[in-house]
Amino acid sequence: MHKGKNAKYVVDFPKKGAKYPHYRVQNDPKIVKPIVQVDADTVPGAEFYAETKWILPGGPAEIKLCETHTHNFNEVLGFFGYNYDNIQDLGAEIEIWIDNEKNIVDRSFCACIPAGVPHGPVIIRNIERPIFHVSSARVGRYE
Repeated sequence: MHKGKNAKYVVDFPKKGAKYPHYRVQNDPKIVKPIVQVDADTVPGAEFYAETKWILPGGPAEIKLCETHTHNFNEVLGFFGYNYDNIQDLGAEIEIWIDNEKNIVDRSFCACIPAGVPHGPVIIRNIERPIFHVSSARVGRYE
């Protein structure tokens, strides 16, 4: 645990009792492992949301993270491979739908989704190595 007058700004745990919208798919926490989540609940006054996870090999052949949905805020989704010899190698294949268009990506990437643009589903296949996943938005809480 961090101490000092600024300790409230340091988050080193997943959000306890996090509630997510219906379009978020609940996955096995042994395979999709939350790391930390920053939002107005975990950092008082935060006007920014960020959530990080490790997605590990050894689970089902296909992992769906979400169904199709939209937000009233811009969102950034990032997926990064764990291959020191080639950091662009994702070590998996991700199917991500943006504005009703299917995209297949097998390299580390970020997707910037404008407010109001439908996105999802997001499906991960053929996971060979851990994937670091981050989602973020300039909003106090993910809804």
